[in-house]
Amino acid sequence: MSRLALAIPLLLLALSAHAEIVIGLVANRGVEETRLDWQPIADDLGQLLNQPARVVAVKNEAELLASFQRGEIDVLRGSSKVALSAVEGGKGEIFARLALTGRQTQYRSLLLVRRDGPASLDTLLAHRQQYRYASGNPDSTAGYLIPQYHAFVRNNVLPERFFRSVTVGNAEDNFRALVERRVDVAVSNTDDLPKLAEKYPRDYQQLRVLWQSPPFSYDPLVIRRELPAATRSRIASFFLDYGRNGPDATRAKEKLYWADQLDGFLPATNRQLREVTDLQLYDALFRLALMPELDTSQRQSREKLLYRRYDQLTALLGGAR
Repeated sequence: MSRLALAIPLLLLALSAHAEIVIGLVANRGVEETRLDWQPIADDLGQLLNQPARVVAVKNEAELLASFQRGEIDVLRGSSKVALSAVEGGKGEIFARLALTGRQTQYRSLLLVRRDGPASLDTLLAHRQQYRYASGNPDSTAGYLIPQYHAFVRNNVLPERFFRSVTVGNAEDNFRALVERRVDVAVSNTDDLPKLAEKYPRDYQQLRVLWQSPPFSYDPLVIRRELPAATRSRIASFFLDYGRNGPDATRAKEKLYWADQLDGFLPATNRQLREVTDLQLYDALFRLALMPELDTSQRQSREKLLYRRYDQLTALLGGAR
């Protein structure tokens, strides 16, 4: 019995040492295309850890978050909004953020129209129920939360009430819908649009940017807290060094570019998510103000809950900015 009792923990340790590491991310273009583009980076991670590593790509950020919360994903590359849910739920923590070619560390959300579309955002907002809108998924920061607040809520507009129709898709879905005249306005961002312009150069010439947001930090990388501390440390070191240090840095840099036109990864902490907590609060308060069915006491009660969560998140993420 003593030998068996000793053997079982050793077997479990051996299995955990060779368990699969899964990198999960949202595909802003084709799912299989995204997975194949990122797999060479996962292969290098697996070689460093001496265990298999693979990539999971999905179109829906809610699906990505659910997989992370179930422990099926170890490293998550998603929007700040999804990262906030992972951190708030106690399942993950931010350890890095993306930097694009040219050491770009910030992006902007965009609204696109065709060349013959409305001349400005003000022109667009003067024509209620006239245009069709292609939005990002509600779990997306760049595709939903940022334009939702900065383009619409600040102008006292709710897209679902303002537009003739609202569809949801990723950056490529929305780009194609706009080109094919299935919608009149489409959300994009300064990260994905150049890639789509390279992929569809003739279609890109038919479009123009109607509006752009203030700058925001690029997507964070979130690591699962349940991983052993030594594994988390080695994964973090891999990403922060990748394409910058070591004899294979030049080749790694090429893989980063083909994966997502990346320059590499920079150190980051949960504090980066403070950008999102403010947007969520402002959006929720505006929506609350547009609920005529609530009496004063109900509205005040909901406001208290919103501010309570906001204060809790502010403390969790390192205090006020």
